[in-house]
Amino acid sequence: MGEDSALPNRTGPGGRAFSSWFDRIALVSLAAAGVYFAPGAASAMEPWLGGWSLAATGCGLAVVVPMVATTLGKMYVRARA
Repeated sequence: MGEDSALPNRTGPGGRAFSSWFDRIALVSLAAAGVYFAPGAASAMEPWLGGWSLAATGCGLAVVVPMVATTLGKMYVRARA
């Protein structure tokens, strides 16, 4: 891992490649925020889901966090282009 290469399908206009560090930082930051806010979200869903609220929160975060991180990465690439 000596060289920073762009992620697949991540070239900007004109073939200019961008670093994948922003994607990594966004993913780790959103994952940390998800872990921090998961108990509160689970307790808010407890009246409807009961004992499954924490599992539902974990599954939801597993889907939403990568999608939001990818969207932020694409917005960053477009803004820098």
